[in-house]
Amino acid sequence: MNTLLRAVVIAVAFSIASPSIAGEAVPVNATFGIQWTPVDWADPADRITESLGAAGLPGGSTIGIAARDHLNTITGRVGSDYVILAFSETDWVYAAYADLPAGYDPATNTASFAGPLNVVGGEGRFVGATGTLTIRSRILFSLPVGTFAIKGVIKTAD
Repeated sequence: MNTLLRAVVIAVAFSIASPSIAGEAVPVNATFGIQWTPVDWADPADRITESLGAAGLPGGSTIGIAARDHLNTITGRVGSDYVILAFSETDWVYAAYADLPAGYDPATNTASFAGPLNVVGGEGRFVGATGTLTIRSRILFSLPVGTFAIKGVIKTAD
């Protein structure tokens, strides 16, 4: 009887803890329409830009995005202070990209960059989130708009 009681206690404890142990894999495959704003472009080695936008998802839901990046036009590299993906008012993912090659096409007056977008945490159901996504951008200079295409899987801690 003592062995049976222990087995039941262990099974109950494991069933309570297993959702937090298992985590959740949240796939992301979205192209965000963004509006970008030059914050401080005085230094060509550190042009600071902020971007805001949103992407529609199947089923009618939407993800918001906010980003702040630093472009070095001398070396042609870009990195971010932050990228925030907002799934709801309380469920946010924090991510960042670093030292990605950035290009400019004078024929189309567009800039672009692509590379890894590292998940570094979050809020709500994304506290402790991890993962590596990919980001691909296209920025139009004739209008302050562009796109961020983001793909990958976010792993939650719970």
